Amino acid sequence: MQLNLKNPIVFFDLETTGLNPKTERITEIGAVRIKNGEIIDSFDTFINPQMPIPLKIQQLTSITDAMVADAPLENDALNDFIKYCGDCRILSAHNATFDMSFLCAALERNNIDVQFTSIDTLPICRSVFPELKSHKLNIIAEHLNVNQIHHHRASDDARVLGEILIKLFEIIQDKTGEFHVAGINTALA
Repeated sequence: MQLNLKNPIVFFDLETTGLNPKTERITEIGAVRIKNGEIIDSFDTFINPQMPIPLKIQQLTSITDAMVADAPLENDALNDFIKYCGDCRILSAHNATFDMSFLCAALERNNIDVQFTSIDTLPICRSVFPELKSHKLNIIAEHLNVNQIHHHRASDDARVLGEILIKLFEIIQDKTGEFHVAGINTALA
């Protein structure tokens, strides 16, 4: 599949109560939309997971039970996110398998029938920067001089991811004159 930054792409990140999409829940969705190589708008919402957030997750994300207590429930937050995406059905995430598994599980749980195509920036970064020992989002951000304010918060990670992919497009286009994406998968919900 061939992509360019003229068409809109939504870059998103999720924070969750744990690692298993079947038993854990989303606590935050952050997203930015890129068009013509620029971030044009953003989306951020907490989600009330209707379960306690484990202490280790609170320490990692800085999201507490009190912060999500009055947040929208999963169904409302998902519908707001889908409305934000509009006609754009291309979602990009760093380690998209994780984020898409949670998104798809939540959509299924709420009987929301939406299909998204996902771009995983992790294999792209591995391909472009094989010299790096780690390809975690914060490491790539540091390598590309992308300012990261609060790692492990969905809103900031989505913005950082958008800025990273813009820079990746520029690097790859400078080298090859075109951009082919290898990390694209279709996810059905």
